[in-house]
Amino acid sequence: MRFSQKTEYGLRAVLFLASRFGEPGLPAREIAREEGIPERFLEQQITVLKKAGVVHSQRGPSGGCRLARHPADITVLEVVEALEGPLVESTVGQPYRTPSRAVVMELWGELADHIGERLAQTTVVELVIRQEELAAARGSMFYI
Repeated sequence: MRFSQKTEYGLRAVLFLASRFGEPGLPAREIAREEGIPERFLEQQITVLKKAGVVHSQRGPSGGCRLARHPADITVLEVVEALEGPLVESTVGQPYRTPSRAVVMELWGELADHIGERLAQTTVVELVIRQEELAAARGSMFYI
């Protein structure tokens, strides 16, 4: 399975906001700079995430972006589907010309179900915790 760059950038922006949950809104410009994401591209993803109810954004001097809900209440599946759409288009009830096509489509559906379950079970806060663990491990490394 392959996710687009917009999904990676959008998820990284959500993680950035989650790691600063409870703080005032942050400008998209700051998120883009800190995460190395093109600002205009990030703004598009923020707009999509806002429409999906994941992010709240407001223009103006006291504006900025922040999560619309607690990071523990946002699943990775919610973010991915907001940015990509459904993981797999439904093929239920569609006739297939060959048994091989039916078998392949069945397999894709099963895989999408498993991936969807995993993404639905993973919350943004879990990714932030893992991110902090990786950062701490990296800080304790030394080189000779």
